Amino acid sequence: MTMEQRLRASRRPLLALWLALTAATTVSAHRLDEYLQAARIDLRPDSVSIDLDLTPGAAVAQSVIAAIDRDGDGVASSGEQHGYAGEILGQLQIALDERPIPLRLSSSIFPPLAALRAGEGTIRLRLDAGHPTLSSGRHELSFSNRHLPRGSVYLANALVPESANVSVTAQRRTADQRDLTIEYSVDPTLASTGSSGVLAGLVAAVLIVRYTRGRAWGRPGTDPGLTRVRPGSVPEELQS
Repeated sequence: MTMEQRLRASRRPLLALWLALTAATTVSAHRLDEYLQAARIDLRPDSVSIDLDLTPGAAVAQSVIAAIDRDGDGVASSGEQHGYAGEILGQLQIALDERPIPLRLSSSIFPPLAALRAGEGTIRLRLDAGHPTLSSGRHELSFSNRHLPRGSVYLANALVPESANVSVTAQRRTADQRDLTIEYSVDPTLASTGSSGVLAGLVAAVLIVRYTRGRAWGRPGTDPGLTRVRPGSVPEELQS
């Protein structure tokens, strides 16, 4: 690894934290008549993970509850939760270098129906997709969310990669953020560092706290995250 590469790797964790905190300050209140669906995508050399948070506002919560509680008994059984998670999974698509790869549900957390009804609950899904280890060079991942487009507001963003071997270079979204394309590069000569992994987890924690406390989110169509940092917004000591 050259001296320049070492310097870039050492700055990566600090820059990751700075970008996350910057993104968290450019948010607006979640409206009661929206079904907010926010995807955070973590890229690795041999896999992809997606954390999908779904938060219905109080005015639309009953329709979401009806989709979960199919028998209408006022209780979301484990089978009903699994069924709704499977329905969502079937309406998500990802492709790596233009080749579709299958997603699987690895975990799900459902709040009490009363919390959803009050507009205070968030459904959390963790989705994973494995793939052969990527070759060195540039790659592209596309993500599409087609779950309940009527009344929904979407957010999609790449996390700062936990692996130092992966660098996100660009993100392109449709205006409604139902579709996101992430351009990234893989460089196996850059060794992962422990501090990078710890701070990547902290980045995700910061975003989750800001998303769930006060129900604050980025405006649709904006690009909060890794790219489009305004000149001068990154401290000089973090710039490369």
